[in-house]
Amino acid sequence: MEIRNTLIGDISLRESTESLCLGTDSLLLSAYIRKNSGAMAIELGAGSGVVSLLVAKRKTLGHIKAVEIQKELSRLCALNITENGLGGAIEALCADARSLRPEDFPGISVIFANPPYMETGRGKESVSLSRNASRHEVFGGMGEFAACAGRILKTGGRFYTVYRPDRLVTLFRSLSENRFSPKRMTFISLDPGHAPSSVLTEAVKDGSESLYITPTLYLKSADGCDSADAAYIYENGVFPPVFFNK
Repeated sequence: MEIRNTLIGDISLRESTESLCLGTDSLLLSAYIRKNSGAMAIELGAGSGVVSLLVAKRKTLGHIKAVEIQKELSRLCALNITENGLGGAIEALCADARSLRPEDFPGISVIFANPPYMETGRGKESVSLSRNASRHEVFGGMGEFAACAGRILKTGGRFYTVYRPDRLVTLFRSLSENRFSPKRMTFISLDPGHAPSSVLTEAVKDGSESLYITPTLYLKSADGCDSADAAYIYENGVFPPVFFNK
């Protein structure tokens, strides 16, 4: 497995060249999670651990278990945790989200994930299993991740995801089937001239039906520079206040 080295602020990240590299979705998901410094959390499909690393570095949550099914990526995640001095905040765990049991994870109140967004057999598939599994539902997708979150989280637990707008039907069905109510949703678009390319969602287990659809996050302004909202996120590691309902 060849490794690429990436620097994100003061985080040093080792990534496999056979897997998907750091993308905007991961950065935005990490910034979308509400601050709860005492919360115990799980990341599903952690890969090399970038989202957990960003969340832990900012002390957004308490202890995080970074769950990844692929052994090589899980080992890489563990290495990233150690090299960034975050061993007390994150634990890498090689496991299948589809088989996680609630009795093994007491006290978890937050789960976050960037699940694969393409069905197997759809779109162009990679010869690399690792890269293919990052995009396609080889080891499960939104339905399986939501089911895992539904098993582990108690009433009031929060489930954060980033997904694709063209699969909103799957997203809403998966949440509903596992007793989640979407409470906050943000569409992400390159600029006002482009349709949304991704969507962030915060859902609450057994929550009431009240969904706050935030303003769309445009990553670029008309002149091609970072938008004011995007610049705020990149600088502060959190979304501007208007993107959080009370």
